[in-house]
Amino acid sequence: MSIPKQLTVLPPPGLTTRPRQRPGFAAFPVANELVLLSPEGEMAHALNESATDIWSLCDGQHTPYDMLSALRARYNGEDINMLSDLTEVLFRFHHLGLIELAAPSLDRQKSPAMNSTPLPGHGPRIRFVFGIEDKPYFHWQLAILFESLVGQLATGWDITVVVCNDHEKLSKELTQLIEVYGTRTITGANHAHSHKIDFSSSHGGYVALNRVEALKAIAAHVEPDDIVCLMDTDLFLYGDMRDDLFPTGNAMASNNIINDKLFMSFGSDDHGIDLQKLLDSLGCDRKLKRGGVTVFMTGATVGNDKIIQDCFRFAQITYLLGKAAGLPNHNVWLAEMACFAMALTANGIDYELLDVQQFAVPEPQQATLPEGSFFHYYADINDGQGGPFLGSQWNKQLFHDRNFLIEDLESFRMVAQSDVERCFLDLSIAAKRRLHESCAN
Repeated sequence: MSIPKQLTVLPPPGLTTRPRQRPGFAAFPVANELVLLSPEGEMAHALNESATDIWSLCDGQHTPYDMLSALRARYNGEDINMLSDLTEVLFRFHHLGLIELAAPSLDRQKSPAMNSTPLPGHGPRIRFVFGIEDKPYFHWQLAILFESLVGQLATGWDITVVVCNDHEKLSKELTQLIEVYGTRTITGANHAHSHKIDFSSSHGGYVALNRVEALKAIAAHVEPDDIVCLMDTDLFLYGDMRDDLFPTGNAMASNNIINDKLFMSFGSDDHGIDLQKLLDSLGCDRKLKRGGVTVFMTGATVGNDKIIQDCFRFAQITYLLGKAAGLPNHNVWLAEMACFAMALTANGIDYELLDVQQFAVPEPQQATLPEGSFFHYYADINDGQGGPFLGSQWNKQLFHDRNFLIEDLESFRMVAQSDVERCFLDLSIAAKRRLHESCAN
């Protein structure tokens, strides 16, 4: 594919946006090329043959992936190279004002913007919240996650990153990431430093408590009717977001680990924590709905200080009980996973238990995903249990203390085994370019 040389290089768009032609341009075919005249009549743009084909696909219905499928019939080349050229052209178009990077929905415009209010009739706004430490492991994960969300968020929905760094200055790398993706950032306490009760990759400190800290920190920044969606960082959105799946009140995604008869037992009936008995011992007679990891709480619930403090307490109680029971470190590290459901149950606050695949942590053997899934790529080559990354040369443990996005991503992409893995690596490449171009500019 050739590219019109006079256009300016910019970072690639999100791979799930649906570009559409900006209205008002007059188009004049010249042989196999196209001349576009701006609505004001002051600027003309000459598109070569391949750029003309891409322009014709900018109808608000095609994602870059869809465009790639259509262009394969006319052009030869490796998918990864064609997708790179395609996204480069789209952002050149966008720079010149030829297209809009918007979703096709007529009743609700989607945008990564964070400071608008929800449209009437579309329910509460969703506030995505992530609690992280300022280290490379989270930098590259957030970049891939945000890349998958570009152009996906409904008006009024937004993202907040809670950096658990004891309110210190952010690193240059994290600052760049936040600026490039335009996400809101607040700081909080670092419980990995103050609670040395967990092996946490053998370095000490209970990292999982920083997910609870994210809820504590966001409480002052939400309205009672907002829905706070607390998520992990080692995931990405696979396909288009299913807005209709999001709850309108307190809810949690069903989770098989929490659903075990004995928590932190990984299927054992002999060694683990009976969460219901733990609640009973506190005088709580409500039945526990076993969900967690992906957590939805209303702004009113998050603003209830006792709820958040009880999340901290239950995380620590289950951890200490697991240690007393002699459970392995890997099992005990999951103590925080059940604390949200425990806290709501103990305080008599009802919540919906979501049996929705798109929010669930997938089974390691699960090879395919439903459209619009938030896929957790925790299951990789080290687990040896199948799934979309079976046979991959990539696994996230290789990049615990390194920035994955500075690696040779194309070599991983060339030998990817599944559509999910290819999507993950395409998003990685797009994020790498976006961050690289921001440095260059």
